[in-house]
Amino acid sequence: MFRALGMFGLGIVFLVISDSLRASVMNGLDSLSKAIQVYSPFSYVGIGLGILAGLMFGLYKAAQPRV
Repeated sequence: MFRALGMFGLGIVFLVISDSLRASVMNGLDSLSKAIQVYSPFSYVGIGLGILAGLMFGLYKAAQPRV
């Protein structure tokens, strides 16, 4: 858990330091939000199914016995 939090922290630090990287990430998020709005009903269903599949995969792997 600390490793994941550390990676997010490093990512945030890089975004704070680099103006060009921050602008690139913000432009990417803006274009993603516009694409989601254009394909509105199907994109929300796809996002929901993707989250559900990710949860199912994560919970299935967590239920496996450790050897």
